[in-house]
Amino acid sequence: MEKLNIFLAVLVFVALVAFMVVLSKKIKASFTIRVMTALVLGLAYGSIIQWIFGVADSEAKVPNTSVAIVEWVNLLGTGFTRGLQFVIAPLVFVSIVAAIAKLGQPGQGIKKAVMIISFLLITTAIAALVSIGVVRIFNFNINNLVKPNLDAGKADSIPDTVLKLIPSNLFAAFSGSAVLPIVFISVVIGFAYLDVKKHKPHIGAKFESFLDTAYDIVLKLVDYVIGFTPYGILAIISVRSASAGWEFMAQLGIVVLVSFVAMAIMFAIHLIISAVAGVSPARWIKKSSAALLFSFSSRSSSATVPLTIQAQRKLGVSEGNANLAASFGTCIGQNACAGLYPAMVAILAGLAQGWDVWSAGFIIPLVLYCVISSIGTAGIGGGATNVSLMVLGLMGLPIEIVTILLAVDFIIDMGRTAVNVNDSILAGFVVGRIEKDIDNDVLFDRKDYDHELRLSEKKDDAKDAETLLGSVIESDDSSVNEASKLVEV
Repeated sequence: MEKLNIFLAVLVFVALVAFMVVLSKKIKASFTIRVMTALVLGLAYGSIIQWIFGVADSEAKVPNTSVAIVEWVNLLGTGFTRGLQFVIAPLVFVSIVAAIAKLGQPGQGIKKAVMIISFLLITTAIAALVSIGVVRIFNFNINNLVKPNLDAGKADSIPDTVLKLIPSNLFAAFSGSAVLPIVFISVVIGFAYLDVKKHKPHIGAKFESFLDTAYDIVLKLVDYVIGFTPYGILAIISVRSASAGWEFMAQLGIVVLVSFVAMAIMFAIHLIISAVAGVSPARWIKKSSAALLFSFSSRSSSATVPLTIQAQRKLGVSEGNANLAASFGTCIGQNACAGLYPAMVAILAGLAQGWDVWSAGFIIPLVLYCVISSIGTAGIGGGATNVSLMVLGLMGLPIEIVTILLAVDFIIDMGRTAVNVNDSILAGFVVGRIEKDIDNDVLFDRKDYDHELRLSEKKDDAKDAETLLGSVIESDDSSVNEASKLVEV
């Protein structure tokens, strides 16, 4: 009878997976809708399993039917987790090498670019510290999200961490689970590429082409794994709700709450910085509200770039600074996706492992890894997941919590994107202030930016018309000359 119950329960779960497939392929439901559906179905399925067969406690002396059901359901959840682990090494490698390769690209405004990037990275470090402080103040654990493993050892000391950077075997570094050696290899290869490109441009061009291809392929692999999220969430939530019940959902809700508290504090820090730079919070919000609202709803820094530029221009930022800050802000130093969220996830994962997460030996490397991993962050929904995977891998922590938090990631991601975009706007404005390149007439509404923009567009149109007319006249003159020559002949 027990085997029949297990078979029927697993069959119901397979039917739920099939429904998720239909939701994706036939109904064409959005990714967010599918994740929410998986969350609800998983919670309902797990709760029913617990209600009928009891709590799925694998450590019980006599495991019940729920434990056996969970083992089958967990095949899908564990497979999803391993898929995420699979992409960590190639993602770290191509991200770091590609970031270093960009250092060698020629271009104008190097000084401005360095200043903007430095500001983005510094505020990312601040964001990580804010997140760590908020978790400390709330003092909550995630025992109902992941099983504590108090015998997992402790975090490495800083000297041990430095030594682990240097691999003794190149191939073993890529085949093992440690990420730190891959970071070292990536940095060495990146600077070797710059040196080769300088002396042998044709060879450097070949490697650059390979790197672009590898980067696109790895990102596509990540897309495949992330695209599997609704099915992984269905399995993971089912297992957790069968094991922990509503306490599991309560802790997920606390994580969302704490995340938004941390983001609110970071946004307040942004406003303080803007106030020090000479803009009141009310004026700042008025000028940047369109970009912030769009980023909150779209969950994409990249899609918000035009509005990010417009918000800076309304704050009196020059066109060059606005373009640089908006562009860099989509892939470097995203405060929330690369600072707040990964730091929080790492602290919670470390607590579950029984590590001393409040020691300098844990916090200093964590902040540093958040800053490093923020270079090359994708400015689209899901970028925080990639950075979190990298940070946890660098810290030597299990990534299980990342897969669980994916259930509510889309909620947190709305706030994260708005914070990221606000920091991009702030970077352009602060650098403009430092360079004394802010148009105060536009900033303080003594001059209408929209009116100036229309005038600029009219001037551009006039120049285009003048150029076109000149080319027509020149063409007519040449035609007349040719006709004169024919007459002479």
